[in-house]
Amino acid sequence: MSKPFDATLKDLGRESPHGFLTAFDQPPSAPVTLLNVDLSTVTTAADLVIGVGDPLQEVIHFDFQASAAAWKHADTLVYNSLLYRAYHVPIHSIILLLRPQAAHANLNGVVSYSARPLRGRMNFGYETIPLWERPAEAFLAGELGLLPLAMLGRLPEEIPLEEALAGVAQRVIERLDRETATEQTRKLLTAAFVLTGMRVPRDIAREVFRGVRGMRESDTYLAIMDEGREEQSKRLILDLAQIRFGAAEEPVITRLNAISDIARLERVHHRILDASSWQDLLDTP
Repeated sequence: MSKPFDATLKDLGRESPHGFLTAFDQPPSAPVTLLNVDLSTVTTAADLVIGVGDPLQEVIHFDFQASAAAWKHADTLVYNSLLYRAYHVPIHSIILLLRPQAAHANLNGVVSYSARPLRGRMNFGYETIPLWERPAEAFLAGELGLLPLAMLGRLPEEIPLEEALAGVAQRVIERLDRETATEQTRKLLTAAFVLTGMRVPRDIAREVFRGVRGMRESDTYLAIMDEGREEQSKRLILDLAQIRFGAAEEPVITRLNAISDIARLERVHHRILDASSWQDLLDTP
């Protein structure tokens, strides 16, 4: 899926694993643990893996999908198998479809085939959840850590999209005002803004938030939002560029941290595949 959205959903999951289970699986009846699973010896790291029980009783694996992928079901089978091998408990896999563009005919909940009939077969089941079919209201009234997901939930059909998004953003801001401190406000507000960019272009998303009462009255929220976008952009550049150029040494991190222009950070991000080195990448004007 698109990496900025991927990072945002992973952050929300890490902040609120209990909330993810309650919203998309079932309220856990035992302690939950966020499992930091690296499956990179075979494939990339899994999006979000939550263990239930102490000792471990089961594992729930979430995969966030923003665009159609014909073989996502095969990826999910691999993740499920590797997690089962690692933990030896039942694994439940959930593909969370973030927008209609993520739907694909192959994502029908089953991977089933038999190369030798009556001599063996694969019959794997997983769950798909279209996020846009969940009412935004459920996230607005639910666990605080999942509040940004309201921007991707089902909106009233009789209201124009931008107006409906502004109404949801208004309620997000009001709840953040009541229930959060500055650091959590920054994280959740940034996540809400990033996820809004999955429904409308970035410039429209920004106007949606600028029009919200409270955002209009103070530059504080916009500053928080920009600070969060800057931090997220730098983290994403580090994650992806280190795959291409190797571990970032201290001078590289210092140069990257010195960039505060979000538009320039986006240009740096877009050049990761074309740049020849860390220096070439960070020389991007």
